Amino acid sequence: MTVRSARLVNAMIGPAARFLAIALVTLMAMGCSNDPERAKAEYLKSGDSYFQQKKYADAAVQYRNALQEDPKSGEAHLKLAKSYEQLGALGNAAREFIRAADSLPGSVEPQVRAAAYLLLGEQFDDARARAQKALAIDPKNVDAQVILGNALAGLKDLDAALKQLEDTTKLAPASAAAFASIGAIQLARGNQADAEAAFRKAVETNPNLAAAHLALANFLWSSSRPDAAEASFKRAFELDPHNALAERALAAFYVARGRAREAEPYFKALADQESAPSFTMKLALADYYVSTERPDDALRVLAPIAATKEGFAAARTRVAAIEFGRRNTDQARKVIDEVLAKDPKNVPALLMSADFLARQGKVDAAIGQARIAVLAEPTSIRAHYLLGTLLRSKSLVDEALSEFTEVLKLDPSVTAAQLQLAELNLAKGERAPALQFAQDAAKALPNNPVVQLDLARTLLANGDVARAGAIVSAVAAKYPSAAVVHSLAGAVALKNKDAALARREFLAAEALDAKDFEALSGLVVLDFAEKKPAAAKARVDQRLAQSPNDPRLLALAARVSTTMGNTAEAEQYLRKSIDVDPNYLGSYVILAQIYMGQKRLPEARSNLESIIAKRPDEVGPQTLVGMLYEAEGNRAEAKKRYERVLKIDPRAAVAANNLAFRYAQDGGNLDTALQLAQTAKERLPNAPEVDDTLGWVYYKKDLAGMAVPLFEQASRKQPENAEFQYHLGVSALKAGELSKGRKALEQAIKLGSDPAITAEAKKALAEL
Repeated sequence: MTVRSARLVNAMIGPAARFLAIALVTLMAMGCSNDPERAKAEYLKSGDSYFQQKKYADAAVQYRNALQEDPKSGEAHLKLAKSYEQLGALGNAAREFIRAADSLPGSVEPQVRAAAYLLLGEQFDDARARAQKALAIDPKNVDAQVILGNALAGLKDLDAALKQLEDTTKLAPASAAAFASIGAIQLARGNQADAEAAFRKAVETNPNLAAAHLALANFLWSSSRPDAAEASFKRAFELDPHNALAERALAAFYVARGRAREAEPYFKALADQESAPSFTMKLALADYYVSTERPDDALRVLAPIAATKEGFAAARTRVAAIEFGRRNTDQARKVIDEVLAKDPKNVPALLMSADFLARQGKVDAAIGQARIAVLAEPTSIRAHYLLGTLLRSKSLVDEALSEFTEVLKLDPSVTAAQLQLAELNLAKGERAPALQFAQDAAKALPNNPVVQLDLARTLLANGDVARAGAIVSAVAAKYPSAAVVHSLAGAVALKNKDAALARREFLAAEALDAKDFEALSGLVVLDFAEKKPAAAKARVDQRLAQSPNDPRLLALAARVSTTMGNTAEAEQYLRKSIDVDPNYLGSYVILAQIYMGQKRLPEARSNLESIIAKRPDEVGPQTLVGMLYEAEGNRAEAKKRYERVLKIDPRAAVAANNLAFRYAQDGGNLDTALQLAQTAKERLPNAPEVDDTLGWVYYKKDLAGMAVPLFEQASRKQPENAEFQYHLGVSALKAGELSKGRKALEQAIKLGSDPAITAEAKKALAEL
């Protein structure tokens, strides 16, 4: 199924609760009247005449005229709501039903209709209040009883909801809606058998009601019984051939089942029944034709819509997409510019323009269009997500993180954003949040191989090799020919120190995808481990010849050259990488490391300051500058830089860790140091440097007993680190563990990697 087809399915058929709410709105009765003054009466009479002729747009005009004469006319609000309903303008209909209910507090119908729309909009508290108001007027109103039950379910009070609906079935044994609602609640509770019994009871009590068969069909479809679901959908359609819900359901069903051709009659019927100026289903028909590779049919549907003021932008934006798909790039660009000339803040057009520009390699211009879209509609998930992907493509990591985070604020269930955040956090070394996002995505889509492999990658980074390996093996059983599966299998084997298996897996990945970067990186690691540096260099050079401007390859080539001792060549690679992609932070990091190794620290800072000038809110370069100042011994400037980083991002783990250590070491505020160290520990729970910092803060606060386990943990991970051994030694002595302290101090002296630490360790032993 194509992406566009999937969107059609999502647009046309939702969860059971939404379906029931729509059904309730569709099945409610109509009618009410008042005795208005003469002018209002004439407008109402004229509106009624148009309504009976199914000229709903004209009817709406007359009802609005009546409201100009009497803005508090409940009758006019109610009739206008019904006109909007027929036009498919459900948002307007909901607003008018609520106004009618407010104007007619003693009338049951507007209360019930308003409650139904509030339920549809998931405003469960308000829906409950309206339903209760209707029941205060008419305690036996079945529609109000059913809405109340569904509202309680929406408020997660499933027991009360079930009791309410069961009481309704006693009051109205033939209420299909009540039984269908019971089925939905039982389904939500995981009671499949009870849910099915309720849905079938709804059909049994009213076998000629299309809505009951639709509810059963949706249940059967969700229970992976497509044949039985199809039969129920068809039965609903037979009972009511003009039922829009049945037509939508069948259209969605056939598209989802890969039988798109069979969906056409239902799309066409929906489009034919649609009243102007609503073009929802006509546009859906055009989208359907595009998804089934019939662009000419789509253009024929779009042409009359584009000729109207209301439908111009939506139709022409689709025309632009069709032209772009046909590779008529100039024509597509012309059409989308035409839309934006008339409506500069049209978000779908802006996003399509951004997409076109990105595909043409004009990413900066695409980012500009996406930013305008976000400003025009701050609640647009599509706009934030597209902007995030574009920013990520330019290596603007922190900005991309911000956009994907905004997506999850708007809708926490967007799995694609969770995956993006997992990958970006992993790239930044933020392993704990990366794992959390990957696990959230895997929970939502447990059978998606891409999601599972992302989870395996983050587990591997977090040191959980066994679980990562199990996931990779499970995916490999289903997708043995996927290069990424073999790359990850190689990474797992590498962690398990099985070099032979790792090489086989990496080579298999390369055979399937000659551009697989993870496989190349793994093979380079193996070449160096086997003392074959020339083979590693030849391997990278061969790939560079194919992709000479790939910043990742240039950075990898620099690492190879550095390891081989050719820092001049490495510097050339890195400078080229920065020229190709000034935003690729990895190149700056390696270049800074080279300069630090060569004691060219001012030059390293100068390179980093150049990117900071362009990206002042980017955390990485600012943190590196702080580290360079520390390497120069300029602790005051280092602290200032770390403090600046934490103003940008209070949870920046590396800056928090380094600043905490400086405060503890240099006599700063220890309470602040503790907060910073704890922040770093939360973000980087497995980093030995963070354990050492937190332990040192505890030591300075005279909490040596709490410090010792942290230093032991850090020393186990880096046994050759003399500073960790020294910290363990002095904290153990302070905690009264003399033998442990002496042993650690002696080890620090034995390592002898830092004269200052050696001197301090000897001094501590002498005092002991």
